[in-house]
Amino acid sequence: MPNDPTGLASWVFFPVDALITLSPVNSPQAAGAIVGRHGCVLPPQVQGRSMQAHVMAAGQAYRMDWNAARDDPKRNVKWLRYSMAATQALIGQMAEWAFCVQHHTAQQRLASWLLHCIAQSSKAELKVDISSLPLAIRQLLAPLQHGVCQHGISQPSHDWGFEIQNGCLRTTAPSLLRAQACSCYQKMAVVNA
Repeated sequence: MPNDPTGLASWVFFPVDALITLSPVNSPQAAGAIVGRHGCVLPPQVQGRSMQAHVMAAGQAYRMDWNAARDDPKRNVKWLRYSMAATQALIGQMAEWAFCVQHHTAQQRLASWLLHCIAQSSKAELKVDISSLPLAIRQLLAPLQHGVCQHGISQPSHDWGFEIQNGCLRTTAPSLLRAQACSCYQKMAVVNA
């Protein structure tokens, strides 16, 4: 693409151990879809310019030239089908998050979102810098960082599966997160299976 100073606009990325959030450009309140080892990030001309990708947890990813796949689709049928299924799962994930924001508490949403991050990660424990999280998730965590319970979060974070220290969030007990999560987590787990 002529206006792409990074040269990344023609690549598709398949994270191995990285976590990437995709969110609408004009909706900072959206939690964003999580792309990890079960997904892919398509170039802007394919996924839509109204979406932005943000690296939440750095790691490794495979990349493939989208132009090569586009120019020779018969040779890349298996890869294109995988990309299409991963994209469909992301659409389902975004729809489920939109429902979740309307119908579940902040505590339930946060627990479900963290569980989904763990499911997309290749690591058993999630450890991320809070500044790398989507704005909607940072807003849910803000009261916990300052020791104030609000926004529907009623317990200290260590009581339900994660801790916040030195600007980092680290999951400590997925079983406690599962006890707090809403049904959206299970629905997204089925979509990404």
